[in-house]
Amino acid sequence: MKKSSEEISKNVYLTNVYYTKLQNKTKELYFKYLEENRSYDDFEKAINKIWDNIDHRFMDKQIEKLEKIVNSNNVEEAINLGRLDETYKDTEYWVIDNEYFRLTPESDFKKIEQKFKRNVLNQYKLAKTTIKNVDKDMYLQARIDSYNKSINQVITYFNKDNTIARKVQLSTYLAMLHNVDLTRAGWNQTMSDSQRLERELFIIPYHPFSCLECAEWQNRILTKDQVEDMIGIEAVERTGDILHPNCKCTLSIFWDYEQISKEIKSSYDIENEYAIRQKVNSLTLAKANLRTDIKIANSLGNQDKVDKLKAKVSVINRNIRELRNQLPTEDLQKQVAAINR
Repeated sequence: MKKSSEEISKNVYLTNVYYTKLQNKTKELYFKYLEENRSYDDFEKAINKIWDNIDHRFMDKQIEKLEKIVNSNNVEEAINLGRLDETYKDTEYWVIDNEYFRLTPESDFKKIEQKFKRNVLNQYKLAKTTIKNVDKDMYLQARIDSYNKSINQVITYFNKDNTIARKVQLSTYLAMLHNVDLTRAGWNQTMSDSQRLERELFIIPYHPFSCLECAEWQNRILTKDQVEDMIGIEAVERTGDILHPNCKCTLSIFWDYEQISKEIKSSYDIENEYAIRQKVNSLTLAKANLRTDIKIANSLGNQDKVDKLKAKVSVINRNIRELRNQLPTEDLQKQVAAINR
């Protein structure tokens, strides 16, 4: 059986990469157009081409693929446990009858994309005004370091009590939204499958790289009401809820106690493995941003800046290797590396 948690991890990371590339393309144009003294209208046209025609169907395809994996796993597990006849192997994919847990509408993704675009345009207009009164080359050199904070990290991320947790990049926030949707889609599939199979109990199997909040619910037999109670509503940190923005847990139909994993890990091991994966993902994406900065510094003819940025990339590569080596098994090390290719 293919692990749906690994499929979610891969797709969330790829979604983050997708938006990171769009952000980096925007950043390159921002510096290029300022360097060439291009008008605001020219810059707006170029940015509109990037952000006004995003095709979100790749997310729908990822969700559909995950639903098929979950459906196949639900049937295969029941067959392996002797609870379903072998003839079920030839059953076609069971389309979800009822969406128990609401997914994020495409319009929400578009709103956030447009918010980012508006901020980029406003910052360009401000930069055009500022450059009139300062040395352009010095301004652009300094802007390389301040760009991310003023332009990329502009999405406000809230805690459960509506207090501001931090500012995050558009790529991070939309990847979190997609993470929630993928996880919910998998749970919707299992809830729908359980109706066809007339089952009312569920289990969240153990999986590696789980956070402590999720780990508390794994390997527990749950009723339908308990599953519905633990589901979150928005992509915000919800301490104690199973479905928070980094959750990749699979909901399975409970058939037999054989489904309960014998693997037991301490809180330290769970928290440490989860933290390592999150750090490796963050560092890998930071490396992509630095490569864009290197391109920009090269275009501005600042070799000293290029050398410093390359040195940062080398440090990140070393840190990633060290983090992977901290994982206790080769299999876990491979899982961390797999989604960063």
